[in-house]
Amino acid sequence: MEFLQYATVFLWAALAVLVLVVGRREGLLAYVMAAFFVFMTVWYALRAFGGIAMFDGVLGIVFKCVLGAFAVALGLVWFFKRKNNQ
Repeated sequence: MEFLQYATVFLWAALAVLVLVVGRREGLLAYVMAAFFVFMTVWYALRAFGGIAMFDGVLGIVFKCVLGAFAVALGLVWFFKRKNNQ
């Protein structure tokens, strides 16, 4: 079970690097997505390597709020990018 926690951390990190490298032409959208993947990497790393219960109690609520903020930010960036391209 611990192996899967470590693998998840490295998966989030790989996605962050991939989005930064490949998504440069997308501009702000790629940077917001990369920031999201970096956040997920750190959050899961604290859980896997630090042994902190990151999804329980107040930290779980903070996690959900940050995910919601990233969802709204990604939606707004995508909407304004699409609106400017038309």
